[in-house]
Amino acid sequence: MPIFEFECCRCGKEFERLVFASEQGAVPCPECGSKETKKVVSVFSCSGVGKDVGGSCAPSGSKGFS
Repeated sequence: MPIFEFECCRCGKEFERLVFASEQGAVPCPECGSKETKKVVSVFSCSGVGKDVGGSCAPSGSKGFS
């Protein structure tokens, strides 16, 4: 049950939606109701290369865990 990001092709609203495996078809826009929506590639931030560098993977803007 992943959460996907979508953008409405009609009104331009960006929104997130929990999509169940059993669901099929277009995801309607919560703003205008249009079924003309598309998945948007999510942005993921990862700083550092490994433990030796001291980096950690965390959502963008996060300071990570120490």
